[in-house]
Amino acid sequence: MKRTLIVLDELWDSALTDLGIKVASVCSGEVACAVVKGSAAHRKCLEKGIKLYFIENPRKTLPFKPFLSLKKAVSSFKPDVVLTIRGDEMLFASLLKKSFKFRLYRLHGEAKGIKNNALNRYLHRKFVDGVILSSRKLLNEVVSEVRKVFIPGAVDTDKFNFSKEGKDRIRRELGIGDEILLGIIGRLDTVKGHDLFLKSLAALKKELPVKGLIIGEEKNVKLYDLKNLAKKLGIENDVTFITERVSSISDYMSACDVGVVSSKGSEMIARVPLEFMSCGTPVVATNVGVLPEVVNSKTGVCVEAFAESIAEGVRRLVRERMWESRDEIRKEVCFRFSLDALGRTVNDFLV
Repeated sequence: MKRTLIVLDELWDSALTDLGIKVASVCSGEVACAVVKGSAAHRKCLEKGIKLYFIENPRKTLPFKPFLSLKKAVSSFKPDVVLTIRGDEMLFASLLKKSFKFRLYRLHGEAKGIKNNALNRYLHRKFVDGVILSSRKLLNEVVSEVRKVFIPGAVDTDKFNFSKEGKDRIRRELGIGDEILLGIIGRLDTVKGHDLFLKSLAALKKELPVKGLIIGEEKNVKLYDLKNLAKKLGIENDVTFITERVSSISDYMSACDVGVVSSKGSEMIARVPLEFMSCGTPVVATNVGVLPEVVNSKTGVCVEAFAESIAEGVRRLVRERMWESRDEIRKEVCFRFSLDALGRTVNDFLV
């Protein structure tokens, strides 16, 4: 039986960590994750019942401590396969590979791309048996000669599913009748383009019965500033802000007629657009990161990262009444991005 150790050394709940945990959940054989104690990966692995080993944070202490902690995890678990998501642990795993005789893989999905330097090229060609790339935009000299597969994201289609009851309940709570509800979900951060969403909503409001819904925790953008922008645009009564965590996020996604991903950058791993589409909600996404690789004419439209472009994308979906094709949208996502699809890809690759 194959034994796979997935090294998740990020502290926060990033899309990269999320994809790593999804890979762990679908791997065949025996699986364990090496995580930093108290991290988001630690919490999520506990929730999923994934076997855990603890490693030291390689960005907080001297390198020998994190190296020895990974060596201890490898020695205890005795993996056939090790998959890392960041460079520090890939270097440590490379140093351990010969002694412990495992195959080494790397998951690449960072917006800054793959660092093209002599050390990285050497490590990939000498020690790495294969790479999982979240986007074709990550292709460069470092991974050109390495066995590879593309996984832009994955979604739990059981958790994210259309709910008629949830849709009706949320729309009642929001006071939405026959209006077209546009939703954006993601932390309040400049890169997420909430300002573009509000400006596009204001433009659409002049010609369509639209309402807006913004769900996201305050991070690098203050709720006050977004509310002030909505007021300046004259749409303060047409948009609802929710900054606390909601337990029924799929109900909110089901309630939306169009999901909007208005990001100005990043988005190298798809998460929110797949969740919207898994609920049968069509998506207008900006043409950044991996988004053009996951949103197509069957599930929505990709546009340039400008307010008017987003507004025109919404107009197109409204003309087509695309939200009436929820079953077709969900079928496309289940085929391409479900956990079952992820499992088939991963288990064919990590051999």
